[in-house]
Amino acid sequence: DGLTMINMQNAFLIVSKNYTEKQAGVLFVVFGLSQFLFQTPAGYMMDYTNKKTAVLSAACIATSFLTILTALTAQEEGGNIGFMIVIKFFQGVVTAFIPPGLNSITQGIVGSVGMTKQVSRNEMM
Repeated sequence: DGLTMINMQNAFLIVSKNYTEKQAGVLFVVFGLSQFLFQTPAGYMMDYTNKKTAVLSAACIATSFLTILTALTAQEEGGNIGFMIVIKFFQGVVTAFIPPGLNSITQGIVGSVGMTKQVSRNEMM
């Protein structure tokens, strides 16, 4: 769902790049709100696409790319906070596709009867 990832990125920015807690909090809010806003459209898209694995793969690759971009382009003390906000917005958008993508593929494999048990297993991994 991206929350662990964004927590680690914020810890990196605070410790390594001397971001303030306020700056890290703004990035966290932007990420969370964009993920929240795009979760339903992402779920709708995943329900109706025939390319579920391709969309999920693209979302995972984009998330990884944006994480690396964060680490490489973050300036000391939030010197480019505007750019970081844009990155976090798009990172929230692409991570919104991951939970519905996993659930959509899972339901296609196990059906609605085995869905609850399988999602529990997926979350434990």
